[in-house]
Amino acid sequence: MSDVLVDDRLLGALLRHERVRGLRSRAKFHTTGYWYFRLCSAYFASDAAGVLSRPFRGLPEDRRAQAEAQLLELPDSIGLLSLRTLAPTMGNLRRSHPTLNVLALEALAAAATLEADVFASAHSPQLEAALSKEGRRYTILVSQ
Repeated sequence: MSDVLVDDRLLGALLRHERVRGLRSRAKFHTTGYWYFRLCSAYFASDAAGVLSRPFRGLPEDRRAQAEAQLLELPDSIGLLSLRTLAPTMGNLRRSHPTLNVLALEALAAAATLEADVFASAHSPQLEAALSKEGRRYTILVSQ
């Protein structure tokens, strides 16, 4: 079983039990604290109708309640590394990737620590270049 890191949009798809073409079902899924925060923030915003929250809003009530429960407490099938673990690596990676923002540095550090590839829903040229330099892959997927 390989470790993979998913962004906020793909994390939402996993929590809604949607099929994501190209995401291996036998993988051990992880996300970052920042991506998890962005998904929670979008979901709990009272007037949110954006790309992260809209798919939850369209679910039948029972499925939405189940997805919300998993959003409130990530299932054991989704790993989340602590900043206690990642901060030293992020600080070290900052030296070779000084232009990355904190979100990208956290993703890069998590991918390096887990020896995982990143699966995301959109291009992120700086993160893609940094991951490539660190020997990790960045793959764009779309939930079905």
